[in-house]
Formats: sequence, structure tokens, C-alpha cells
Amino acid sequence: MKKVLVPIDSSEVSEEALRYAVECACAQTREWGFLHVIDPLELTSLGSIDMVNQEDEVRQELLAATQQHLDELVKKYARKGLNFKPQVVYDRPWRGIINVTIEDKADTIVMGFHGRGQVAELLLGSVAERVVRNAPVPVSTIRPGQMRERLIENWHHLGKG
Repeated sequence: MKKVLVPIDSSEVSEEALRYAVECACAQTREWGFLHVIDPLELTSLGSIDMVNQEDEVRQELLAATQQHLDELVKKYARKGLNFKPQVVYDRPWRGIINVTIEDKADTIVMGFHGRGQVAELLLGSVAERVVRNAPVPVSTIRPGQMRERLIENWHHLGKG
């Protein structure tokens, strides 16, 4: 693989996916995109809490904090010969991930799978699920450790019935 895109948010799950990507077989990759997508719908909700006049200020603070987080991840995962490209875009998360994948000609996506719960997934849909369904490249989803353990435990219970 030539380029791997790793969507990042502020969760431990996304960093777990990043750690997995850098340490797995795709570590042969030399070009990495770290992407944080800021959902503009979340910013427009500021108007409902009387912060509409501060939207630009909040946007700039959010952008600065996000860029700092990505820069810290670049330093933390830096390896000799690897090229990291941190990016922040404003879009619906799943659509932003796919757009950047296409624009940057990424070969694959490695991302965390949060698992908000069955009701939330049914009503809202999963960013990871939408990316998997619509991405023009292979997508690896990484589950958090606790979720993996719970799935394994429940699978064993299902197999004994």
C-alpha cells in the first residue's frame, strides 16, 4: 500500500486504530493521512444555545485544538522514512473521509469502530458503516479492546445453546 488514511477524532478508539495501522502489516506504507472531520451540523447547533455570535471564535478554537492534537499524534507515531499529512476538513464525517480518500488517492482506510449501541446505530447510522458501504478502497475497522472482549464472550455463549 502506498497511502493509508486514518480518520482521527478525540476518542481512544481512533488512536487505537492509528496504533494498529502503524504497527500492522501496512506499516510498510510510507505515506499516512491523519484526518479529523469537523461536522458543520455540530457547529450550527451553537445557535440553539445562544452562541451564534461566537460561532467563528468557537470554530477557530476548535480548529486550533484539533490541529494541535493531530500534530501531537504525528510526533508520537513518527518513524524514520514515514510521511504524515494531518488534515482537518469541515463536512459530514463519513462524506469527508471518502472525499479526502479520493482527493489524496489513498489506497486504504483504517478507522476505529465506536459502537454507539443498537438504537443509536439504527437511528443515526454509523460513520464507519457508511464509510465501509461507500468507500472506493478497502476499509479496516478496529474495535476497542473492551468491545472485542464482550463480542468474544457473547459469541461463546451463543455457541453453547
